[in-house]
Amino acid sequence: MNFIADTGFIVARWSKHKARRNWATRCWERAALPVLTSAANLQEAGWLLENHEIILRMVRDGDLHPILDFEKESIRLHELAAQYHPRMDVADAAVVRLSELYPHHTILTVDRVNFSVYRRNRGQELPCDFGPVLKL
Repeated sequence: MNFIADTGFIVARWSKHKARRNWATRCWERAALPVLTSAANLQEAGWLLENHEIILRMVRDGDLHPILDFEKESIRLHELAAQYHPRMDVADAAVVRLSELYPHHTILTVDRVNFSVYRRNRGQELPCDFGPVLKL
């Protein structure tokens, strides 16, 4: 399957929560590699994991492909960020834009709150595979 990786999915691979880690593992096993993402999602994942080496290794090994050209897509990214201000950050805007550019890819995310609200192409629901909800 063709996927777009949001930050939470990338981080879920090393989650302390078994259900989330298992979900991420199952998705990786089904994925047609590389999984598309953006540099913003890689940066955010490295920061959350406190380990950028793991993230860079995933790119080097062909698991993840940061494909979004921020300069080329800056107008649309800005439109998305303005439309969903203050909810949307740069990494979320990048994932939504990737979904517009690759409409047959499914977004892998644990962010059900935001990605249930965001729309691509000015109104189309995003195709998402949400990770399991964690009980606090």
